[in-house]
Amino acid sequence: MNLDQIFSKLISFPTISENSNKELANFIIDYLNKIGLKAKKIEGEKGRFNVFCRIGPKKDGGIAFSGHTDVVPTDGQKWTSNPFNLTMKNNKYYGRGTADMKGFIAVVLSLLKKLKIKEMKKPLFLIFSYDEEVGCLGIQKLVPFLNKLDPKPKFCIVGEPTEMKLVNQHKGKKNFEVSFNGLESHSSLINEGVNAIQYCSKFIQFLEAKQKLIEKKKDLNFYPSFTTINVGKISGGTAVNIIPNNCKIEFEIRDTPKFNTEKFVNQIKDYLLILEEEMKSFNKKCSISLSEQNNFPPLITNHNSNIISLCLEKLRTNSVNTVSFGTEAGIFNQIGFQTIVCGPGSIKQAHKPDEYIEIVQLKKCEDFLTKVIDYLY
Repeated sequence: MNLDQIFSKLISFPTISENSNKELANFIIDYLNKIGLKAKKIEGEKGRFNVFCRIGPKKDGGIAFSGHTDVVPTDGQKWTSNPFNLTMKNNKYYGRGTADMKGFIAVVLSLLKKLKIKEMKKPLFLIFSYDEEVGCLGIQKLVPFLNKLDPKPKFCIVGEPTEMKLVNQHKGKKNFEVSFNGLESHSSLINEGVNAIQYCSKFIQFLEAKQKLIEKKKDLNFYPSFTTINVGKISGGTAVNIIPNNCKIEFEIRDTPKFNTEKFVNQIKDYLLILEEEMKSFNKKCSISLSEQNNFPPLITNHNSNIISLCLEKLRTNSVNTVSFGTEAGIFNQIGFQTIVCGPGSIKQAHKPDEYIEIVQLKKCEDFLTKVIDYLY
């Protein structure tokens, strides 16, 4: 199969996050088997799989190419073509996941037939994950496996869409859910109830005040140039004439690499304890609970790292960049792989109707990865 055929097949699988990616995983493994390579699929959540493959000598070092197989939904979007049928028009490929990020995976798979495996002095690793779009869930399930790898890769390239620019820093993301459990009463008897929505609003005001303080500590490598807090969901109450006994919010923190997130989360916990004590002073049954929904770290790879020197040479550039969106790269960096983000396509096209990738971007990716693979001989 050539690049176009592989790409078309990958797009045809509607691997929307939290749905099974089994058919796509089987396709990749079958493809690798046909060209003489052995891979394994590693189940995380039921029916969702990470795919792993080592190619070449059993030696430490080498490079991992990594990408996620899931895509965001198309519901409610107005597409001019079938999002799961790869369409080419005006030197662009259209389809869900073309930019984010099946284009990168297609390029990687298409290059494997050219490998001279017996001549490789360092191994090549393939790591394709699931459910990245909903909090890097798949790759976090794979961390224990990666920690035990023998041999291990030295470098990792995550092929998220950066328009083939080298990225060594990005923000992380932490999602939390807070439940406020108060006491119901008739709305005319407000002194006999504990209003969960009001206590939730106090917490939101606390987050707003913290955001203003955080904005003073700028990191000009990013836009916005500071850690951000967003309250994205809220629900509570049953009727306007009932003091609400429940309110639930979900909020996220998108933290810059140098931000002390642990300290900030502890400040949040301390404030919630104060609110809870106040609620309990009215009724001991009242409570507040905080739960972390997902957590993936920011990325910061030192400018002097070998991976950056290698990739700058192969890209023929001196430019090192940052992005504000998160990726799985921070997780790889934490477990000891020198990691950068560099892949075809633009994040501006990701998640939109009529998502596309330019053919020239795929060719640039093919050229770059071919040169990186040369490092393994």
